Parts: sequence; C-alpha cells; structure tokens
Amino acid sequence: MSYVFKYRKKFFWKKVSVVGHNYLEQQDKMVVYKEDGSLMEIKNWSKCEVALGTDWVLVVKKKMESQAGAAVPLNVG
Repeated sequence: MSYVFKYRKKFFWKKVSVVGHNYLEQQDKMVVYKEDGSLMEIKNWSKCEVALGTDWVLVVKKKMESQAGAAVPLNVG
C-alpha cells in the first residue's frame, strides 16, 4: 500500500507517493521509498515540515494488523 508523503522546505509543499519512509537522525535526512522501488533522500530534514494524512494511518493500521494477526481498532473521537 502506498500513501502521500507531503513535505515542505521554506515555502512550497511537495508531494511524493511512497510505500515507506525512514528518518536518519545522525545524517539529518529523511529517506522515502517510492512505489517504483526507487528512493529519495531529503537532506536537512530538521528544517522541513511534514503532513501525513489518513492514508498513512490506514497503511500503519494494516501493517500492525498483519503483525498482530488480529484487527486493530481505530480510536476516533
């Protein structure tokens, strides 16, 4: 499953459709894994903002369910 990884440096928001992401703290960069198998590095991550939507929540939920072997309820409200 993929989700939209939306981020910005300074002024403009950028969107990338990804299947995962990982922050490398020592290098201060975010690595995003694209649907086609490629990856992209976003340097100086501490100067960026990110916005993840409900599509990301559903991907995480599905991953948790497959690991647990049981349904994971969403706590809304």
